[in-house]
Amino acid sequence: MDLKEMQDLFRETANIQTPEGLAAYRAFAAALTTPILQKIELESIMRQLFAVERLAPGAQAVYPVAEDFEIPVWVLPGLGYVAQNFIEGIGEEVYVPTFSIDAAADWKITYARDSRIDIAQRAAAKAAKELAAYEEECGWRVIMPAVTSSFSGKGLLGSRPAPIYEIVPASSGAGYLSKELINKMIVGFKRIGRTFTDLYVSPEDAADIREWTDTDIDPVTRREIFQAAGMGSVWNVRLHEIQHLGATGLYNINGSTSSYGKFIASGGEVFNAYTIENPNITNADGTVNTLGETQVIGFDMTTNDSLVMPIRKEYEAFDDPTLLRVQKQGFFGWAELGFACLDSRMMGMGIIDRSL
Repeated sequence: MDLKEMQDLFRETANIQTPEGLAAYRAFAAALTTPILQKIELESIMRQLFAVERLAPGAQAVYPVAEDFEIPVWVLPGLGYVAQNFIEGIGEEVYVPTFSIDAAADWKITYARDSRIDIAQRAAAKAAKELAAYEEECGWRVIMPAVTSSFSGKGLLGSRPAPIYEIVPASSGAGYLSKELINKMIVGFKRIGRTFTDLYVSPEDAADIREWTDTDIDPVTRREIFQAAGMGSVWNVRLHEIQHLGATGLYNINGSTSSYGKFIASGGEVFNAYTIENPNITNADGTVNTLGETQVIGFDMTTNDSLVMPIRKEYEAFDDPTLLRVQKQGFFGWAELGFACLDSRMMGMGIIDRSL
């Protein structure tokens, strides 16, 4: 449906007291589903990191445990919950629970009478952004516990430490996102038979890269970084800048006395197997009280089969006729999906102590 057809359909929805207007309202809400889904694909960081599996009707979100003992497995029970880890026996399967996330929007009916299709388009974009934000929170709630946990071993399986990397204070490359830290993560991935392909960093980390000098990297690479606005790639590691990491980021692991953020350390400044030496302390409004440790997250995306996102139902917009009583129109809808990490070894965390 082109823009002119959408605009005509939107204008017809103002006649909601007629059967034709009611049918147009229902059709217009349904037509918003496609642009919302397209916007989610663009906005959702997690659809880049997680393998999206759209389930057939009646199918279960079940995954086999790999033969090389890629365990433990982390699953998210629901939106806002803490991811749970468990160990499956050899040859058994992992069932990933699915749950609902929803979004709705509305506008005054006068906008339909005036053919203000742009108002409905903004509402649809806002709903897509909300859904992408829910997906991002769910994804980080799986990633952060998985990447900070050690495995004590079980049966024939040996123990392994949490994949956490940091440059020793007072050493070259400490206190900022340095080539030394990236190199250390590259080596760490190779030691366990993995390939470090993608690094997710905060805006402050990206600023560090733009300040690299000729003593950090060769002139040719430095020129490429400047042309890519501080992003691009370093040693074939693709760099991604996202808003919610870093000292003021919603998903930074902060100190125990912080009042902001989704991940707060315990009283001993411990988050799973990650002990924070100099905690980042945030106020309730998200500002930094004490600048401390921030994290960057690396991934092996060569196969992209360890982070899974089964979708039982994609978002679908429905008209909401009850809004007419307050002289409004709008839509509502929900999606049903799940999140799991089948193998945490495809991830690594780099620590940057900003207090240095």
